[in-house]
Amino acid sequence: MKKLIDQPVVFFGNEKLATGDLNVKPLIKKAVEKAGFKLEKIITDPVAELGSHKAQMAVLAAYGHIVPKSVLDQFPLGIINIHPSLLPAYRGPTPIEQAILDGVAKTGVSIMQLTAGMDEGPIYKQKLLHLNGTETKPELVEKLQKLGADMLVEILPSIFNGQLKPRQQPHPDRATYSHKISKADGVIDWHKSAEQIEREVRAFAGWPNSRTTLGGKEVIITQAHTVPTSGDEPEGSLNVPTNINAPVMKTGNGSLCIDRLKPVGKKEMSAAEFLRGYGQNLS
Repeated sequence: MKKLIDQPVVFFGNEKLATGDLNVKPLIKKAVEKAGFKLEKIITDPVAELGSHKAQMAVLAAYGHIVPKSVLDQFPLGIINIHPSLLPAYRGPTPIEQAILDGVAKTGVSIMQLTAGMDEGPIYKQKLLHLNGTETKPELVEKLQKLGADMLVEILPSIFNGQLKPRQQPHPDRATYSHKISKADGVIDWHKSAEQIEREVRAFAGWPNSRTTLGGKEVIITQAHTVPTSGDEPEGSLNVPTNINAPVMKTGNGSLCIDRLKPVGKKEMSAAEFLRGYGQNLS
């Protein structure tokens, strides 16, 4: 199909917000141009009035703000939203983190038409991504971002010329929702299971991070894995088995072996490096 050249499009979003990584590539925004469109305006902040523009269509990705109906109504062909889940699963602001927290085996991308309801709009296309259960949030963001960009290049011209029509979301009564994450969510609760805390370490990577105190030192745990529990120590107890040479924390169910961590004000390091520098304070 011949691409449309220089058709103006308004872009809502800041893809760097999705990862917290200032070096992340704006793949979705670039995909709009690759599909043959011209970016007339780029909106990153909340907007009440958009002002004048010529675009009949807008694209939204990782925007993080409510689009007022008055702005939504300015686009005859609507606002096309790239949502990183298989809708109606994980509507809401944190679908990537929630997929990791829930330990699901698959997620994906839905390209949909934005409506007033939260992620309730009809869908143009979906693609599935299988998960291996080890993805961190930045890694999964990158995979879904690339998947969404490729999909957008493929279908955006067909949406614009009316050849591709959206369909209603399947089984809307089975919709699930993700929720806002706060800095407080990053404080590790050792009453939770080791499996859940390990998922949090991966889901909260970048922000808000998984934080705790080891030997009086505030640290961010960046990589960990679950291990069987031995003994009857209380939750939050720390020991360093000689056969592992890494801090092991007792949790509400099982234990968590800390593989990599970042003391506050220091660089990320391995567990062995941490023990060499701070191990005397762990006893």
